[in-house]
Amino acid sequence: MDALRHGNFRFAALLSVICLGLAVAGCSGDDGDDGAPGPAGEAGQDGVACWDLNENGVGDFVLPDAPFTEDLNGDGLFNTYDCNAAAGGAPQTIPVESCTVCHNTGSIADAVASHALPPIELAADGAPATGYDTARRAYFNNGGTRTDLRDFATLTDNGDGNYTITVAGAGPEAANNNRWLFQVVAGDDRATRAYFYADYPASPFPPEVSPVAVDAEACEACHGPEGIQVHGGGFAASDGAEPCLVCHGSDESDDPDVTPALFRVVHGYHSSIESWRDPVEPVEPHVTYPTYMNNCSVCHETDEQLAEVNAMPVIAVACFSCHGSTETMFAPDDPLYTGLHEGLTGGCETCHAGQIPTAPQTVAAMHNGSLTERSGVIWDGEDLSVTEGAKIAWTITDVADDGTDLTITWQASYDDVGVNPCNATAGEGTPVFFADEDADGESLGNLSILRNYAQGQDFILGTDPDAAGQPGSSPDVDNSNTTCSGNVATTVVPVEETDAMYGRVAIQGKPRLPSPDPDDTDGLMQVRAKTPTFDWKVGEGGAAPPRRLVVDTTQCLNCHVGSLYQHGGNRVDNVDMCLLCHNTAANDQYVRVDNFGGVDASEAYDGRSGQAFGMREMLHAVHSAGETGAPIVIYRGRGIYAWAGSVDDLQNWPTESDCVYGSQNTPGSTVFGSDPATATSNTCQPHNFHTPTYPRGIYDCAACHAVNEDGTFAFAVMPDPTKAMASTVETGNPPFGNQVNDVLEGITTSSCMTCHRSVNAHAYQNGWVPQPFEEGRQTIIDAN
Repeated sequence: MDALRHGNFRFAALLSVICLGLAVAGCSGDDGDDGAPGPAGEAGQDGVACWDLNENGVGDFVLPDAPFTEDLNGDGLFNTYDCNAAAGGAPQTIPVESCTVCHNTGSIADAVASHALPPIELAADGAPATGYDTARRAYFNNGGTRTDLRDFATLTDNGDGNYTITVAGAGPEAANNNRWLFQVVAGDDRATRAYFYADYPASPFPPEVSPVAVDAEACEACHGPEGIQVHGGGFAASDGAEPCLVCHGSDESDDPDVTPALFRVVHGYHSSIESWRDPVEPVEPHVTYPTYMNNCSVCHETDEQLAEVNAMPVIAVACFSCHGSTETMFAPDDPLYTGLHEGLTGGCETCHAGQIPTAPQTVAAMHNGSLTERSGVIWDGEDLSVTEGAKIAWTITDVADDGTDLTITWQASYDDVGVNPCNATAGEGTPVFFADEDADGESLGNLSILRNYAQGQDFILGTDPDAAGQPGSSPDVDNSNTTCSGNVATTVVPVEETDAMYGRVAIQGKPRLPSPDPDDTDGLMQVRAKTPTFDWKVGEGGAAPPRRLVVDTTQCLNCHVGSLYQHGGNRVDNVDMCLLCHNTAANDQYVRVDNFGGVDASEAYDGRSGQAFGMREMLHAVHSAGETGAPIVIYRGRGIYAWAGSVDDLQNWPTESDCVYGSQNTPGSTVFGSDPATATSNTCQPHNFHTPTYPRGIYDCAACHAVNEDGTFAFAVMPDPTKAMASTVETGNPPFGNQVNDVLEGITTSSCMTCHRSVNAHAYQNGWVPQPFEEGRQTIIDAN
């Protein structure tokens, strides 16, 4: 036991800020003596906070109060034009951010270095970590019983990173197969805690228990290289769930209440229920599992593991480890529930072990034909929309633009074999995209064209006049505008009016393949083939210069398996496509004002006039909301979505349903501050609240962002403001598609402060307080 297995640590670096004085030297001769101090000057005027120009204690963006005494420039509007204006004047701010002075690579507060995750090894073949002095936790398991050794284990530092753990009285166990688990620490420094395990002389667990049915890589894909930091932290990601068996692989224990079986713990937590309790209790805060529990292949990813899971018998302890109760297994009005399963807490094997031939007898049979929230068909433990969609390579190969028509050339293959995009009959390996029609001659597919146009390198110049940054037209792809020749499709749509140099086009929608489910009404299933995009030169055609690389979609899919797109059903697994709508000009103020009849900042759940929902602004804020507690609320015409530490962080949030929404009679609430008389959307909306349980450190930028093979970032942590466009925090006066009057926040500020929510003032001090500029974003581009 004198060799420690590896563990991962994060060390906090102390940054020393050095102030350098500049000496001024004369051209010749020596400096004379300092003169006598001059008289004190007159006291200057008291400073005025930009956010409170009339000093009434009310923030400009929060609750402006008539008669608008802060309207310094006399334009009749109460907005940030007044922030840097003399009476009757215009704003004088130069929109340049100085963040790079301190936060560039190699600077005193290097942003890249502060987000790095260096693995530190304790083993002899790694860099030695010295100073460990305490064996904080110690256990062993003989294959069925866990024994607590904390009162008997001591740690001795042998120097040079070599340590010995002595367990008093455990000598006889050296001849028995045991799994040993220790946690060591240096002093009281929590960041140095490290768990490690060892089987000595060999594993005590039978093959059906260890190795566990989940590889470390499956856990690490979502939980990251720092592993799952529970029980005081310090578990190595590469160890996977093997250390967990010391406690959660026990038939008996000296503390049975806290050591339920591993599968019950993992299934339960991911389902956000303490399924091992009697009665079952919810996990608080609710665990926001990023994909779907009926897709067993997310964790059990090898063929052998999945086959083992699929063949499991239908037994109560397994069923309730995920479901908790029969209530979650059926729709409330399903006769199988109300007439047969309601209230059952066990005894599944009474009917599902061959007694009733038609009753499913394995886990696979029980779940076959079930759907995910995104209509993925579950079959033999897999989401077929994911596995079959991955076999389809769908690309736009060229775009021609003659100023009248946009001609889009595209093709696809299945398992590297070219397919006919105009195929009208789906078969094995031959998907149908759009060409099949109903009795009225309408396409049964859901393909359409989506476009947006670039300022700098961001596609933000949407053609919808009333929606900030949003695409305008989205013509269908059907037999009237698409033809095929030699497995190459050509779709022709009218051009849109724009002054932009570059555009991005996507073909949104899902191809369809035969479904294995005999109960599928049309025999087809939609599959998640990656949405193709193409950047072209407007008015000329051909490929545009490539946009900068920022986010790697494959990183997103490590957690969001089959669930990356959470509204609609026609956009799939491509961040380049997401940016067409979720761009830096995107802001939901138009939804609050137009869709719901004038919801203002005093009425909005977040106290804002509008919320930016670009990828950067939205995802940074959503992923970090559980840790920071800072709320983000996005208003849509099909639901209100809020994330925060607690509903107490929101104002006016409804506490109960008072209406029903849509054809499914979904419980909803009236949008606070809405006016049904002027609203263009239903003012009864589902209200969705979550406290995100992000599965890794929010400082781990590589969870989403592109990295090089050596682990360094492949994107500019400090963005170039001539390429990356500033964020719209308010959309000015209607029409909301006009971006020139948008209230803009600096690109570096929005990139950083959407995670670091408490230090906005620091960013504004080194940039600018959000405000409009005379020529919108062009003013910022010109200044940089």
